[in-house]
Amino acid sequence: MTAAWRGLVAFGLLVAAGWLGRGLAPSSALFQGVLTEGVLLRLAAAAKLAFLAVAAATAWRVAARLEADNPARRPWLVFAVGLGGFCAGQAVLSAYQVATGATPFPSVADVVFVLAYPFLTAGLFGFVRAYREAGYPVGTAAEHRRFALGLAAALAVVGYLIASPILAAPGPLLERLLTAAYPVLDLVLLVPALALLRVTARFGGRVSEIWTRLLAGLLCVAVADAAFAYFSVLGMTGLDPLVHAFFILAYLLLAEGARRQHRLLAG
Repeated sequence: MTAAWRGLVAFGLLVAAGWLGRGLAPSSALFQGVLTEGVLLRLAAAAKLAFLAVAAATAWRVAARLEADNPARRPWLVFAVGLGGFCAGQAVLSAYQVATGATPFPSVADVVFVLAYPFLTAGLFGFVRAYREAGYPVGTAAEHRRFALGLAAALAVVGYLIASPILAAPGPLLERLLTAAYPVLDLVLLVPALALLRVTARFGGRVSEIWTRLLAGLLCVAVADAAFAYFSVLGMTGLDPLVHAFFILAYLLLAEGARRQHRLLAG
């Protein structure tokens, strides 16, 4: 781990801790006079953008290191595009947050975030196929279909329970639709993510460590989006610090997973 990366990780974790501290003691002198909401919002914007930039750039470098006939090359390229979409959306959001100390919703950033999800989902499905084509003991295609269908059915119930109160709440229709869309898209993304975790857990070692971090990052995104949904539509303002902390942790884990994969290829 380079000194620059260690410093960025320490910065991100401190900002996340600051948000959690604000959630626990918002009226304390520290969070009223020094680490105000505006200051923490700007620090979090910088940390999120930095982690996503590292994640996207490193995923692209991983794809570039793989030979053209390597079955994992295309999934890494597609996954890198998805991470790049997240990075572009966060760049728009961060610029607004740094300039104004507020978070716009909905905004152009949300269009970019939503468009990134199909690439992330396709990339994850592609990784499962790539491991099977490479001859790893991942099970048969029929086994994967049964697992994915059963998981999708269970997550569909979860998605309904999350989206229903959001869509039924008062407020602008576009805002409610977009707020419900994020956790639903996350649940769709978790289908190939959990299938991939099931596959790579059998490998153990560094491969398992890489995917555990990447998939934990995606799970943290899902938690953050669900918390944001209830925060923004149902008025649970106490969840705001948790949302920022989980997004920082999510993007840190995505970047660390990509970095570990790159180090594995670099030897």
